[in-house]
Amino acid sequence: MFIKQLGLQKDVLLKKVAIITGAGRGIGKELARALAWLGAHVIIAELNSTGKEVEDIINREGGKASYIQTDISKESDVLNLETQIIDRFGTVHILVNNAIIYTAGSINDLPMEAWDNAYKVNIRGAVFAIKTFLPYMLQQDEGTIVNVTSAEGTPYMAPYFASKAALASIAESLAAELDNTNISVFTFGPGMVDTPGIQEATTLLAPKFGMSEEEFQTMGVNPGYEGLMPAEHCAAGWAYTIVHAKEYHGRIADPFGPLLKMGLITQKSSKGTASVDKISNEEKTVFIKDTKKELDVVKNILSSVKKETDELSLFARRWMSKTFSKRCGLTIESFIQTLKELEQNLNDPSSNFSWHLRCLKQLAAHFKQNIEDAKGWIKDPDELEIAIETLHYRENAVLLLIDKLEQLESLI
Repeated sequence: MFIKQLGLQKDVLLKKVAIITGAGRGIGKELARALAWLGAHVIIAELNSTGKEVEDIINREGGKASYIQTDISKESDVLNLETQIIDRFGTVHILVNNAIIYTAGSINDLPMEAWDNAYKVNIRGAVFAIKTFLPYMLQQDEGTIVNVTSAEGTPYMAPYFASKAALASIAESLAAELDNTNISVFTFGPGMVDTPGIQEATTLLAPKFGMSEEEFQTMGVNPGYEGLMPAEHCAAGWAYTIVHAKEYHGRIADPFGPLLKMGLITQKSSKGTASVDKISNEEKTVFIKDTKKELDVVKNILSSVKKETDELSLFARRWMSKTFSKRCGLTIESFIQTLKELEQNLNDPSSNFSWHLRCLKQLAAHFKQNIEDAKGWIKDPDELEIAIETLHYRENAVLLLIDKLEQLESLI
């Protein structure tokens, strides 16, 4: 199983009860296998009989799973799910709202029934599951809740994508409400994954985009993959985020970050490296030293950002911290720690900087967006000029470090 390559301790979720809705196939199925390998007893809350097949697979693999037929859109089914789980286990530790329904078509053509069904399953079902199982997590002051999102504004499946945007907003609201507890809430965005669902959607959507099915599936939107991401890979990255749920609280996670961080996939540089193809070891040492200088500049910038954020009022501080995490994929504190780890890795011949480059590119984009934010928020012309100058300096410093790191990656 691919999950074994993530460096996670087997049985790290031992004695944990994990509910995954819609786990009868696709990513949900592979996530169930991954969490079971990590020791959890997985509850497969699935409408179709494929849930029983997943239960059998997990049990054959030495894990623990129970299939409970569930229509997540029906309160009676969710309450039955609760009764069976609590009678047997007494509590629940992990809830993954993965069940979905979708219908393809233009907004003009889709009947209102498509919107009603998307709401009942994708939104209302997830919210009722949260309301049903959150009290047990609150009682034990421990738990993880994950909603699943997707790209906003994609044409021809508006009810589905609108519901996914709503789920991300719900998770963000719930995370804020649970900030002072040991319950972690986050959203997971899987990307384009090779599942039965995407195969079905491809047949419906590719013609509407004027593409062949192969073109639709190989648009290259997944970091580290030429086309669709294998479901098992996605589930492994997802399992990693669940194990490290506290780090992802209030954020939108994806499978690529963990896989990049562990060196299991790489993200190709967009720049050439011909200028540093042939240099001596002495020149390489000087180049690494110069890279460290640029890294120190960015570390100091992040320290300033943290200080500025800490000095804000409670509401402004939360807004700034949330915006940073959403855009950069890490909290400010975690980003500073990531830069410290990068510094330790600069001399390591086996180092792969794909993870660090990804983080830095998100940071540069954040500072660039900050410039537009400042234009909307700061009315005093002199103050605005100073702010823009500072943000340009920060963006350029990060871009310079990215350039150095991409060149260094070609040397070691």
